[in-house]
Order: sequence, then structure tokens, then C-alpha cells
Amino acid sequence: MKKGCLIFGAIALIGILGCGFLLWDFARIKSWGVDVESVEWLPKQASNITFISGDINRIAEFDIDRDSLAKWCDSIGKSLKPVAEGQNASIWRVNQWLDQFGIVKNSSFKDSSAVEEDFNRYSKDFTAGDLFYEDRWSNGGGYVIGYDVSEGRGYYQYAHH
Repeated sequence: MKKGCLIFGAIALIGILGCGFLLWDFARIKSWGVDVESVEWLPKQASNITFISGDINRIAEFDIDRDSLAKWCDSIGKSLKPVAEGQNASIWRVNQWLDQFGIVKNSSFKDSSAVEEDFNRYSKDFTAGDLFYEDRWSNGGGYVIGYDVSEGRGYYQYAHH
């Protein structure tokens, strides 16, 4: 009886640890890059790309001309529209994940300007005249794509939740 219980307990523990490993592997960031020249899931015209990618999330910011990004978005069925005055349009940036790898140093929270600076490092707000697309799903996933006209920089976020 004791031997059978030990074997069953060992099998159950291995099963639980195996499931935990599979969940961890699915959720982790599998690749990242800073100032790379191409990423297969972005437009071929994108350059100076900073990104993270995994099975659940893909987030990137990159240099690209307005027309190239607009054409690419149209081709994948996610057409960009101009941001209207007073519209809330924002996207998560790559920095918070790169900070976890020690690639980008965190700023301090010593005063209110540092808090605002840190928030701007982690989130990009678009203003009137910029381009934006958002499709949020009820499960928390979806797409957000933005283009900052003054910077000539595209922003992409995909979450598969």
C-alpha cells in the first residue's frame, strides 16, 4: 500500500510540475531585440525595431514611413484612422519588459516628474493627427497599432489572451 501511494504521489507531482512548466513556457518572452533591422511579423519597411515576442504577447516600436505602415495595416485588415481631438489613444511600450531583462534601467520615483517620466516610458499616448487602430477583445487580448506622425515611428501590440 505504501509503495503504491508513493508511486501515485510521484506521478501526480511530475504531472503538476510538467503542467506548470508548459504554462511558464507558453507565457514567457521568447525573443527580444533593441535596434534590430527586421522582424518577420512586422512590415518589411520597418527599421530600428525594438520588440519583445512570445506566444502570448508581441510588442514593438519601429521607424517606418506613414504610407508603408498604412498599406500594411490595410493588408492585414486593421486600417489606421486619424486620432480625433480628445480621443483616448494609447499603447503599451516595450520598455517595461526590457527593464525586466536589465536592458533598460528604470527611472526612480523620487518626485512626481519621475513618476510621469516612468509612465511615459511604459505607455505611448497618441494625439490628434496621429494614426491609430484598436481592437480589444473581451478576454483582454487584441490588437493596437499606432503611428506618431511627428516621430515617424510605428507602435504595435498584439495580445493573445
